[in-house]
Amino acid sequence: MYWPLRDLRVLRGESSNQSGFALVITLVLLALLVLTLYALSALGKVGGEIAATGRYQVQARQNALLGLDEAMGELQRYAGEDGALTGMAGLTGVPAGSGNPARHWCGVWDEAGQFSRWLASGTTSAVIPPLNGTDAIALMATGSLGADGTDKEHVRVLVIPVTLIGTDGSSYREGNYAWWVGDEGVKLSAVVPDEEAPVPGQKQAIDELIPSLSPVAANLARVEAYAQLALVPTPVLTPGQLQSNLHAMGRTHYGWMGSTRLAGLLNVNTASHRFWRGVGATYNRFRPGNPLGFSVTTFASRMRDNLAMATGPGKFAGGPFQTVDAFLTGPLLADALAGSGVAPAEFAEAMQPWLSVRSDTFRIRAYGDALNPSDATRTEATAWCEALVQRTKDDPATKTGRFVVTYFRWLGPDDI
Repeated sequence: MYWPLRDLRVLRGESSNQSGFALVITLVLLALLVLTLYALSALGKVGGEIAATGRYQVQARQNALLGLDEAMGELQRYAGEDGALTGMAGLTGVPAGSGNPARHWCGVWDEAGQFSRWLASGTTSAVIPPLNGTDAIALMATGSLGADGTDKEHVRVLVIPVTLIGTDGSSYREGNYAWWVGDEGVKLSAVVPDEEAPVPGQKQAIDELIPSLSPVAANLARVEAYAQLALVPTPVLTPGQLQSNLHAMGRTHYGWMGSTRLAGLLNVNTASHRFWRGVGATYNRFRPGNPLGFSVTTFASRMRDNLAMATGPGKFAGGPFQTVDAFLTGPLLADALAGSGVAPAEFAEAMQPWLSVRSDTFRIRAYGDALNPSDATRTEATAWCEALVQRTKDDPATKTGRFVVTYFRWLGPDDI
């Protein structure tokens, strides 16, 4: 008997089996389609978040660079002339120790000793504002200096809002920036090239600050940045040793003495105990037959404790020395040397070529952030940068110098 093919398949049960298999395939394909759509959606969301994060990070860096540019402009404006005086805020009476975040602010005075401005964001008057509120931020803290303390005081400054105008005419806060200028001249220079030293061949006593760091180490001249000083001695220095001395020692400070650029000039307008210990030890190195009769610690304590209120020709209370001669012939140095057997004139004979009342090398730190446009309380990205700037002269005979960046790097939160 003849049976149609369809009927044979029905008799064999093939139709129901194939229909079930087709249903399974359909469901699998549908699941794959849903999964693909979900993956594409998730990928698009992640891509959008990455793009937004990248945009916020660029915005934060732009704000940090805005701070750097403003710092450079203010430094040029107030300290570009030869007659400008610079020094740290400690000489105005800001006490040493933790909780004094303006002690290492750099101040600028005119050649008559009149205050010009603090080189820090958010303030233009001589009065240092409160710095512990939410409107201030640290630009040097544990990552740079270790625990807050004497001669390693953390640095805080006020933040400045970046405000934009929307298409509807309303203003909104896009982010913030901040900056601080540190005076490198109120530090000992670890590297002083013989041909650029005020007295050829002489070195500063950096081993007073770090005993294992010899000022005549063979590989010291190869150091290009402060952090590389750790590699000079064997064994290498611990991070804490460099952190503790960051306010008192640098790689090299260059300054102008008339039309001559010299390495390692020491700016006397500082109340840093570590700095003055190093200066006293440097005198001992230069005059081994006639050293200070008391410890350099005593000398440094007298300089730190009495500098702010010292007065005399060329020095106002709470202000800088206007000339090196005013420092060498004034009562502050005489009192610091009292009982040592060393006369101020003897100290001057050894140290005068090294001393200055202004600096020409500075460290700038700047900060920027980006805020959420819908919620200004949310910080979406932050950025920090650091630059070393040097005053140069196209014509050494002129009295105006131009500041240029000699070193730049981006910092992370752990570096602060």
